[in-house]
Amino acid sequence: GAAVVPLIRTGGASGGMFDFPSGALEKPASVTEEQWSLLKSKDAPVEESASAVADILKACVGEIAKDNVVKEVQRLRSELGQDTCIVCILGGTKFQEDESEELVKVMAPKLEAAVGSKVKFVTGGMPGVQEAFAKHCGDGSRVWNLLPVGQASGYGRGTDINAGADLEERKAIFGLLGDVYVTVEGGPGVSQEARAAHARGAAVVPLIRTGGASGGMFDFPSGALEKPASVTEEQWSLLKSKDAPVEESASAVADILKACVGEIAKDNVVKEVQRLRSELGQDTCIVCILGGTKFQ
Repeated sequence: GAAVVPLIRTGGASGGMFDFPSGALEKPASVTEEQWSLLKSKDAPVEESASAVADILKACVGEIAKDNVVKEVQRLRSELGQDTCIVCILGGTKFQEDESEELVKVMAPKLEAAVGSKVKFVTGGMPGVQEAFAKHCGDGSRVWNLLPVGQASGYGRGTDINAGADLEERKAIFGLLGDVYVTVEGGPGVSQEARAAHARGAAVVPLIRTGGASGGMFDFPSGALEKPASVTEEQWSLLKSKDAPVEESASAVADILKACVGEIAKDNVVKEVQRLRSELGQDTCIVCILGGTKFQ
């Protein structure tokens, strides 16, 4: 299944001799007709053929990187528990407002208390918002800090886990990992991860009052700034208003998160029922036996 890029114009094995794999001589769907022609034609300028190989290689590397990201997400979901609801915390590496820091410190224990044991919180192991959250989320036993391979958070709280060769790859993994994303302040990196999450249908809960990416800057997903139908006007107002008491805004996030987790749990139940029906046979009549655990 490895990619083979033959410079067919050079002949020999690369031209199809000596039992060269015939499938490798067929144009892949990801390669344009023009690029493939430049690999085949002896009349094409050498410079153009070389550039075509470079472009094809770049695309191959990109696809391999995407596959690696997906595999890492699957591995992490397995490690954290397939039935676990993962709540990712997104935020700037440095607080822009003292009130934002106070809000995170008040919010963290409220979020932990609001949801059940099936929920795990994941940070990116960065300073600022994520560190403050990790250090104030109970005893840290439900906090996981996701960092590139070979790096550590230094939080002294939560469990460090590694995925991704560098920060960019770790960001890509982070954006695909969570079921819910809570955002505070932030810059372009926070918007990037929030866009990836929102694009695949994950819930994004922005603390709009904190500004930055969470307030709509840096191409933050506009859809995530609109009130979901399941959220009340009062709750959404508490996420937006800088004049609202910090305690009330933190409680609103906890209530919204609790509702999100409940909906995800319902969806998981439906999926499990569908899986079991499929395993037992869609046309099977299932008779369930109910009764006490001890005869009276």
